[in-house]
Amino acid sequence: MTTAQEPAVAGRLVDAHFVLQHAKSPYLADVDIVGLDPFLRGLLFTDGTVSRALEAHTLSRVTVAPVEQVTTRVRQPAAGYLAVGEGRRCLRRRVTMHIADRHLAVWAESYILPERLPSQFEATLGETPQGIGGSLQQLKLESSRELLCFGLAPPPAWAEPGASASTLARVYRIVTQAQPALLITEHFALQRRHGRYRLVGSPGAAGF
Repeated sequence: MTTAQEPAVAGRLVDAHFVLQHAKSPYLADVDIVGLDPFLRGLLFTDGTVSRALEAHTLSRVTVAPVEQVTTRVRQPAAGYLAVGEGRRCLRRRVTMHIADRHLAVWAESYILPERLPSQFEATLGETPQGIGGSLQQLKLESSRELLCFGLAPPPAWAEPGASASTLARVYRIVTQAQPALLITEHFALQRRHGRYRLVGSPGAAGF
């Protein structure tokens, strides 16, 4: 049951932690965080490693599976978020995260500027099963995560056929040495149950 103060607290949380929510992309539909179950709300606001949070909550192994890693040119609005000119060459990485090898829970797309990271970052990324978060930890790179915006969205265009019809998408950047070095968009696969959005494959979601 929603209490009287929850909407006000929710609004303060969003204003305090998502610095560009007021200017989010039109493809992100509005969603009231009061309508997210507590675990999904925690994932939305976390500034830590998503795969670790998933494993801690579900007590199931989370598999990070690379889908694509290519060199490409960054376009808007990603270029603006990374503080570079449109067309700058970068590394684009796409992965999926599965819970217990059964439930596809997250799609993640990253734009990476290797010149703003240690020279060994790309090699470490290719060898670390925990992906970007694990690579940053392994290199002991001082960095911070800046949450930008979020909203309801369809699955990414590169998702496999038959994917969840709706996702909760969030956009954030990782900053190191006072410059954004990575821009990450995560899509959390959703189910609607008992009047709230839940992550597919999480406790309390259908089929878990």
